[in-house]
Amino acid sequence: MIKKTLEQLYAEHQGKVSDKWSSYLLEYERIFEGIRSKPISMLEIGVQNGGSLEIWASFFPEAAAIIGCDINPDCAKLKYENPKIHLFVGDANQEDSLNAISKQAPNLDIVIDDGSHRSSDIIRSFCLYFSRLTSGGIFIAEDLHCSYWKPFEGGIDYEYSSMSFFKQLVDLVNWEHWTNLQSRTGRLKTFNDFYGCFLTEKDLACIHSIEFVNSMCIIRKANSMDNRLGRRVIVGNDALVVTQIMGLKDQEYQLDQGLIEKPTFFQKLKRFFG
Repeated sequence: MIKKTLEQLYAEHQGKVSDKWSSYLLEYERIFEGIRSKPISMLEIGVQNGGSLEIWASFFPEAAAIIGCDINPDCAKLKYENPKIHLFVGDANQEDSLNAISKQAPNLDIVIDDGSHRSSDIIRSFCLYFSRLTSGGIFIAEDLHCSYWKPFEGGIDYEYSSMSFFKQLVDLVNWEHWTNLQSRTGRLKTFNDFYGCFLTEKDLACIHSIEFVNSMCIIRKANSMDNRLGRRVIVGNDALVVTQIMGLKDQEYQLDQGLIEKPTFFQKLKRFFG
């Protein structure tokens, strides 16, 4: 059976209204390609008129739970016949909403933040829900163009914007190469203090990748051991140029502390030639 694309599902949809940018539909098709047939549990923060939940239920036919949460009390008017769709009215970053969502789905495979678009809410939602993602789970923040606008607690040079926060996460992916021995949590301390939210070292070690496309940030989660650089894979028998390389075969990566104290060969060359 040929599955319809997300674009097709949107083009044919006649139910509750959904509002997405066209580029998002293409990106979601790519991002979710490998899990469409799996019994996923997903949360969408901010549902507006509720149509996206209906479309997600069609896009993920084997889904265990399609959950929406919206702070607008008028969302209580939204009713669904599909028993897999669950809607909670409330602030997704408050304990009562979190408890209700966790009761419905203790673990989540996908979280899409399409809520207020304010930096404080986006950062708090990430801190609150990333730890509840399964290994292999995906957190997506939509409409990050708002992070460049002051009314949404943003600005291109604003140090506490949601984009500034996600840019910091990029360095966490490469934490094992840092030479200053700073903790991951230490790197995010200013955001934690400013917004009153916190992720543990264990949680941050599970950030596998950060991807940016226009107005979206996609963060993938994986077991911390799967996020390491790994071992040297060296194959072949003839090492005529750099013979020493064979001695590194199958060695696990370790930060060479000597690089902190002694300049490398290339650094010496750079100094010599100015």
